[in-house]
Amino acid sequence: MIPVYSVAQVRAVESAEISRHGSRELMLRAATAVSDTAAQMLGTGQGRVTALIGPGNNGGDGLYALANLAEAGHQTTAVLLQPQAHDEALAAYRKAGGTITTLADSPKALADAGLVIDAIYGLGYRPGSGLPALPRGTRVLAVDIPSGLDSGTGKGDDHALRAERTVTFGAMKTGLVTGDGPLLTGQIDVVPLDFDFSGQTPEFQLVDLPATNDLLERHRSWRDAGRHKYQRGVLGLIAGSEKYPGAAQLTARAAVDSGVGLLRTYVPEAIHGYLATTIPEAVPLTDEQVAEALSQARRHLHGRGAKISAWAIGPGVDSSHQPSEVIANVFTSRQPAVIDASGLEIVPTGPSEQPRVLTPHAKELRMLLRRAGISVTAQEITDEPQKWTRWAALAYNAVVLLKGPTNYIVEPGGRTLIVCQANPKLATAGSGDVLTGILGTLLSDASMTGVQGTAAVSNQRLLELSACAAVIHGEVGRVAARNATVSASRLVAQIPQVMARFGF
Repeated sequence: MIPVYSVAQVRAVESAEISRHGSRELMLRAATAVSDTAAQMLGTGQGRVTALIGPGNNGGDGLYALANLAEAGHQTTAVLLQPQAHDEALAAYRKAGGTITTLADSPKALADAGLVIDAIYGLGYRPGSGLPALPRGTRVLAVDIPSGLDSGTGKGDDHALRAERTVTFGAMKTGLVTGDGPLLTGQIDVVPLDFDFSGQTPEFQLVDLPATNDLLERHRSWRDAGRHKYQRGVLGLIAGSEKYPGAAQLTARAAVDSGVGLLRTYVPEAIHGYLATTIPEAVPLTDEQVAEALSQARRHLHGRGAKISAWAIGPGVDSSHQPSEVIANVFTSRQPAVIDASGLEIVPTGPSEQPRVLTPHAKELRMLLRRAGISVTAQEITDEPQKWTRWAALAYNAVVLLKGPTNYIVEPGGRTLIVCQANPKLATAGSGDVLTGILGTLLSDASMTGVQGTAAVSNQRLLELSACAAVIHGEVGRVAARNATVSASRLVAQIPQVMARFGF
């Protein structure tokens, strides 16, 4: 996992490192990382590299990087956006034979660039500062922070420079992975520069692909290959309605294609036939079978002997015709559950023995908080998503996964993981149902939860598996969006190949 620090923490550490090594030494190291990345982005092409140079140290990083590129034989242009620039770096670039101009003197400098290095502001950006307009389709490499993005809050200006890649120094900053950050940064490369953050506590941890693989492997065993379907995990799905049959289908299909051992479905009689036709692998549940499974679960929750080892509740359930008594009984069990959509409207607040993951989007989070007696506006949630997600986790004694471009996953003790999926194509009807199916599969599998018998799944493990599900969901979206628009059905179609990459 990647630790994420506030701007204040980064500045404090940076100041200490400057005292130890000097600003020029650190700037040269940063510039080398930028020039290496720029050369990698250009590949074998010899397009001109144009850098937008601000007046401070960020501009100095850009000028030293351009000097490296010029010495390596690339055509380069430094566009000074203000009369002043970092003196030593500018002298080094002049010595390397680079071209220096301004936007007023050379308005075509950006149009002719094969790559633009954004070295305008860095951490020093202030909202409302002037930003140049780039031609559509311009490839941008941001130095530390894309210009126009607030590195503390993640709020982006309307004219922020959207990067294809961002090379950030020291550590991951909060604004890169929160708010608008994931939409503006592109691929982020963290260059540590040997900064010492041992005295700092991260604001939260970012779960990336390597971390996801590590978390998924934590409890796996070679013995898993010999399991039968009941041992692989049995997921009970309470979903769908005559009004919304598609949500039940999407969640069920996502669970089956994620590799669940057995899917048991509790759906209204009106859609039994529909679900049997579209998801032939699913086995229906009756009221009596639900009661039997809950009774048996008091003796065995996971692994061998579990009739149902986890629940997924809510997608497509009609709010006016909820099977509330059945759901209430499930809420009294100790089997882990992922709760989404209409299930969020009735999940009880307060202490509970059931390990739960709630998966609201921002509007649903507001509803959950109001049900718990906490009045909050949509704007307040947007401004401080981690804070309000934590309040919900406390109020419901559950892990809460707030869905959005950045997923905030918080457990009642306050531990927070985040997952960044910047692909806006994931914001489509039914996408959340797909996530519910994936997470339900993970919660049902004892090799994922790490518990057997009557042991309950810890909030820490729920937190980790929720983050893993969000990463997998994002990868499914990335694959689906590669050559086409995205719908929930297209997401489901990509699940098997993505799950296979994670060892399923």
